[in-house]
Amino acid sequence: MGVTAIGPTCLPHELFHYSPVHEVLICTSCHYAVQPAAISRHLKEIHRIYRGFRRPFIAYASRFSLKRPESVSPPRAPDFPVPLLSVEQGWQCEAPRCGYLCVSLKRMQSHWPAQHSRKGDPSRDWTAVPLQSFFRGNFLRYFTWPCTSDHQETATPLTRQLGYGCSTSSSFLSVEKMQKKYKLHQTDVAILEHYFDDAYKSFVTNVQTKRIWLNVVPKLAYESSFLLHGVLACTALHLAHIHPPRRQYYNFLACAHQDIALPLFRSAIDYPTEDNCDAIVTFAYLLVVYSFATDSDVSNQSLLLVDDHNDGESGKRLIIPQWLHFIRVGCSMLCNVWDRVESGPVSALAAAWDIELGLYDTDLPYLEHFLSFIPNDSSWSSEIVSIYRNAAISLAQSLAYTNTEGMASFVTTWNILGSWPMRIESEYMDLLYERHPGALLLLAHYCIILKRLEKCWYFEGRAVRLMTSIMSLLDDGWHPFIQDVIDSVLGQVEQTQTSLISGKTNKHN
Repeated sequence: MGVTAIGPTCLPHELFHYSPVHEVLICTSCHYAVQPAAISRHLKEIHRIYRGFRRPFIAYASRFSLKRPESVSPPRAPDFPVPLLSVEQGWQCEAPRCGYLCVSLKRMQSHWPAQHSRKGDPSRDWTAVPLQSFFRGNFLRYFTWPCTSDHQETATPLTRQLGYGCSTSSSFLSVEKMQKKYKLHQTDVAILEHYFDDAYKSFVTNVQTKRIWLNVVPKLAYESSFLLHGVLACTALHLAHIHPPRRQYYNFLACAHQDIALPLFRSAIDYPTEDNCDAIVTFAYLLVVYSFATDSDVSNQSLLLVDDHNDGESGKRLIIPQWLHFIRVGCSMLCNVWDRVESGPVSALAAAWDIELGLYDTDLPYLEHFLSFIPNDSSWSSEIVSIYRNAAISLAQSLAYTNTEGMASFVTTWNILGSWPMRIESEYMDLLYERHPGALLLLAHYCIILKRLEKCWYFEGRAVRLMTSIMSLLDDGWHPFIQDVIDSVLGQVEQTQTSLISGKTNKHN
């Protein structure tokens, strides 16, 4: 068992979380419950907290009624997964009235001849499930959801619970084919059924894209497993959105599928071919949906603001969010097959990557407004001014594009992302990473466009959250320059394009 030293400023309530439902004390660093009789040893041996420094932690733990490990029962189905406990990918025996759980495939293979007197068939005798355990060591006891040992009772739990079932015979056949090919768990089958019944409609913008999401995407997902898991991840998030009491569970399922999809997607985007390019473009769309839908209440990293951290693989500093990195890199890496994409079945999804913003150079009323923010003194270097000017021109073009007659009612996720974030220079993203006021001022105005996306379930409240973060990062002296935008995005007053660019372009001296 590894040793994780705890800093001197760590407080007892930060290290230990008490679950009153299960009457256990969960270590937030180790992600398992600590046995009541082993709290002092856990602090000493695992976290290197010695004698006198352990007393506040032990005193804190003594405030709670803690069950002995053998008395702790698995959670009810609605309570899975248990917050803060680690989740592992494991296996569940599908034999009637068995329900054996383990994390090792070899152990499951050994279980069948030992307990059921024959060699197990991986296509029907066990299935992949998420596992948790309250304790480690001798009291390791795995549990999952649904918590039942009768395979017949778990045949389609989610389908029965939500009342879903594929609405067309072709949809049913698509689900059946994918279930057989990928040996999907029945919970995943029910998620796919929800995709065909409801979730796909949230991605549709017209007749053309309806055909893509209902007919083309399932065929691509059948051939590309990363796209299948991307579909399952986003559909699980849609279920989390429409069923708040089960949000935690569906979010877990979404995360599990996304964790499978991303490495496969990275491999595909490194070597795009005419066979996988359509699936890559489709997954890129779903990646944006996933990133926006999982944006937490305390972070805007899935939008355009990135905190000071690494990407987790190469150790390089992240300047732009991963979803934007994938899309920008994907654009360049798909060059050799782009003609195939434009003439292929998902061409409508890729169209936004080719928006001709240069057509909107003739009338850019916002540009003068943006350029008025440049200080008269030399506080911004000539290099920064040049970067800012280029980003301002691009944003002004984007605003002109989205305000074009006929576009207001046809705003899609791709229109909005393709019109600015996918086109701005990397140097602007550097400025944004450094929280330069000029970069933040432009991002605040981009929230005007982002606000239009809030009709999408995966973007609800995101523009407001981003604007709130910008306000906290900008010096108060800059707030008057974006007050109209703040009011518009936060919904305090009704604003029009005219009011935003009229006579309120004071210089910052």
